[in-house]
Amino acid sequence: MSEPRVYIVVLNWNGSSDTAACVQSALQLDHPNYVVLVCDNDSRPDDLAALRTWGAGLPQGLPEAGPGQWHKLPDLAHRQVMLLHTGANLGFAGGVNVGLRFALLQGDADFAWVLNNDSEVHPGALSALLRRAVQDLRIGLCGSTLVYHGRRNMVQALGGASYEPWRGRSRALGAFSAPEAAPANPAEIEARMDYVVGASMLVSRRFLDTVGVMDDRYFLYSEEHDWAHRGQQQGFALGWAPDSLVFHKHGATIGSSSQGGSPLSLFYLFRAKAMFSGRHYPLRTPVVLCSLALDALKFLVKGSPARALAALRGLLAFPTGARY
Repeated sequence: MSEPRVYIVVLNWNGSSDTAACVQSALQLDHPNYVVLVCDNDSRPDDLAALRTWGAGLPQGLPEAGPGQWHKLPDLAHRQVMLLHTGANLGFAGGVNVGLRFALLQGDADFAWVLNNDSEVHPGALSALLRRAVQDLRIGLCGSTLVYHGRRNMVQALGGASYEPWRGRSRALGAFSAPEAAPANPAEIEARMDYVVGASMLVSRRFLDTVGVMDDRYFLYSEEHDWAHRGQQQGFALGWAPDSLVFHKHGATIGSSSQGGSPLSLFYLFRAKAMFSGRHYPLRTPVVLCSLALDALKFLVKGSPARALAALRGLLAFPTGARY
């Protein structure tokens, strides 16, 4: 029996240095059957040039394909890295969806692994995800143990997060604990998981065929929550692979790692939280909007009116889908 074919989807937007480090770590994976798809969201010319220079040093080079050139390729070898141009800044979900659709088009994808470009992976990370996924065939999305890249003794999330639908707030499971303190039984975490954190998501072919790709109307944030929620509504379970270690820099691209978040990241974060509630918990949305508005106003108390304004603008934008 052949090993599952996996397409690893990494989104790049003006982050060639992080992307190169991420892919280099992925090329050390011990799983014997995968392809890496770097989806570029219309990065600056200098960033693309840096990506191409790095790609020229890969054993098989860095072949490229643009919009209208996404077709079935019969000779994609193991550990092949491809650069797919999305043609515009489509946001996280839109850019990743390009890679997912390309993988499905190849006809041989058993799984896709969505991996943030600001992460690096342990050589056994993918094998661990696959082991958990085949242990329970109900699992459509499976998460990793996310550890802070700069503090590898501290967990960012054990696979996913829980959600409070009356407040519109999420809580990463196991956050700030030590990796060795994580439960040995995945079921202990999976029982509390409402979605898999988007920095590392293994998705099955059956999930993609049934649920489809992510909803790109979110642009940034909550797209993975929406994806998981839709999957659960169609009978899929969420999984966590404790031994799948992913070292995440957390918010390097858009600045959400800065203290309190950048105004850009806060606009999309608050917009996405309101959109998710409006679509899946409409009767609770007025309460959620009030709760989120109070959260936004707290930035004023902290002396950051720009952040407060960006968050409030995000709340006002959600009914129309307006972007920053």
